[in-house]
Amino acid sequence: MASELASRAAENPNLTLANALTAVRAANLPERRRQEISSALRTIARAIGKPPERIPSHPRLLAARLKQIAPTAIGISRGRWNNIRSLARAGVALVQPMSPGRNRNRVTPRWQALFEQLELRTTKIAVSRFLRFCSARGIEPEEVSQTTFKEFRDHLDDTLMKRPDEVFSATVRGWRTAQTAVEAWPRIAVSVADRRRIWTLPWTAFPASLHQDVNGWLDRLAGRDLLDDVPIRPVRSSTIAHRERQIRAFASALVRRGRNPNTITCLQDLVEKEAFKEGLRFFLERHGGKSTSAIADMATALKAIAKHYLRRDSRQLDVMGAIISRLACGRRGLTETNRARLRPLDDPSNAAALLRLPPKLMSIAARNRHPRLGAIEAQIAVAIEILLMAPLRIGNLVNIDLERNLVHPGRGKALHLIIEREEVKNREPLEYPLPPQSVELIDRYIREFRPRIASSTVSTALFPGEGGKPKSRHTLGKQIADTIHAHTGMRMHPHLFRHATAKLFLDANPGAYEVVRRVLGHRSIDTTTSFYTGLETASAVRHFDELLLRIRRGASD
Repeated sequence: MASELASRAAENPNLTLANALTAVRAANLPERRRQEISSALRTIARAIGKPPERIPSHPRLLAARLKQIAPTAIGISRGRWNNIRSLARAGVALVQPMSPGRNRNRVTPRWQALFEQLELRTTKIAVSRFLRFCSARGIEPEEVSQTTFKEFRDHLDDTLMKRPDEVFSATVRGWRTAQTAVEAWPRIAVSVADRRRIWTLPWTAFPASLHQDVNGWLDRLAGRDLLDDVPIRPVRSSTIAHRERQIRAFASALVRRGRNPNTITCLQDLVEKEAFKEGLRFFLERHGGKSTSAIADMATALKAIAKHYLRRDSRQLDVMGAIISRLACGRRGLTETNRARLRPLDDPSNAAALLRLPPKLMSIAARNRHPRLGAIEAQIAVAIEILLMAPLRIGNLVNIDLERNLVHPGRGKALHLIIEREEVKNREPLEYPLPPQSVELIDRYIREFRPRIASSTVSTALFPGEGGKPKSRHTLGKQIADTIHAHTGMRMHPHLFRHATAKLFLDANPGAYEVVRRVLGHRSIDTTTSFYTGLETASAVRHFDELLLRIRRGASD
């Protein structure tokens, strides 16, 4: 029966883990092996949260599901989880064609002779899977072709590995290194297909006058002209870069819609009514005819150019404003994605897991036998603790300075986190008196762990990275998000902490928007209410239902 299912796999892509369980029961396997594979398949079904008959057994689809699972968060060690994946792979192989593991096939003598000439271990690791793939199919070095690499890439999809794209890219890099290191290595050239849809054109694709006009507007935003007759508050360099990307993307969108780039000579050519609408159509079509906050923001940025730089008349501005209103319709407040990511916090156990994570990570860091890895774990623990108790934006978090931002107001252990107005996005100064538990965590990190990763003795960054400079937003943000997912199963990026802490507070104190406004540093209560009105609805409903149930119980007594 198992062989029959396997032979039908290519014809039936809808086979499930239930089919795999059936095949395991029918397979000629030792009883213990059969039990282990069956148990692994059922464990995966429980981790995914669906019955086996509703989980596809196709390797690519199953691997995508497994990638979302954080084993630690469901009480399974990483070692055990790797074993479960391996056993499940054996079960799925009974009903689906699977790529054999790289260590299961012997390398032919001719491949082995080339392999032994490689000196770098990293290169050996990178190419070993491909060499075993070729050996299993009788493909010798001189027979390798572009087709061989294409078949290898397709085969990587028939595994349960997490990132087949990354494995293939590493293989290609290793192959190129091997060609340089070993003279007899096959000369076949291979490249990694760029799967990104790069459509934005460089400035050189447009007349130079357009870029000059754009720079004039950006200079005004940056406040570089001290004699500007209509002075505005200078914006941050990151905002300048973002506006530049938006303008270039919009001009590129017009070209993709058929406009000759040579006819786009200045900013006026972008904000003219038909051009404005045509460029926006490009972005709407890319998103299935639906608007996004990014599209609305781009349109708003173009309107600002028309109003403040080009001084267009009110009639044109009204037309642009009406379009922007339609694009932004229903987009005030949290996005549905953020609401979905906050929903797990309705479960008290998830909220507790998040709040208890910093001391848990610090404990893990103290037990880590690798000093630097332990220090990074402690660093992440402190970063999460600060985000919970002082929900900063990621830019302020990574740039916390020991001398400038962490202030002891007296001789005691009290510690205030202070962010001056010049460092804050909306120019509202922030000051957070940190609770004793947070102070203890930060002090321990600075005393025991930070010296292990501060490469420069003169660095005063709380979270030092390369060269003693503050760690980058991307690196620290990814470390935070990955750690939270690994330990709680929740998907949380650093900025989501601002929403998460607001939600937890409003759940316990429905309607207390002024407190949230002050903590998050919003200038206007309207900003707070537009984001969080209704966020505590689930909690309010629970309170409402509990009252009615109490009345019901009283009436039945």
